[in-house]
Amino acid sequence: MPKLTVEHSHTLAAAEVRTRLDALTAQLADKYEIEAKWSSDTHATFRRAGATGSITCDAGRIVVVVDLAFVLWPLKGTVESRIREELATVAKSP
Repeated sequence: MPKLTVEHSHTLAAAEVRTRLDALTAQLADKYEIEAKWSSDTHATFRRAGATGSITCDAGRIVVVVDLAFVLWPLKGTVESRIREELATVAKSP
């Protein structure tokens, strides 16, 4: 499956980033039927029909890696833009 990687920097505390990402994954679960599971305080995996991936929160950055099914690859630009928008909202300083 083709891979898409999106990185976004932030200046938030790790706990705040995790709280915001939890809220985002809950919202995306309702909207796009995405199932996300945190395996540690800094790493989650997610899946839905046609896509799997991971979210990693490091000091100062969030990295989202998505493996898209070939059928969804034509939507790569749209998926990438949406991820960037959501990460910008999550990482916005209070």
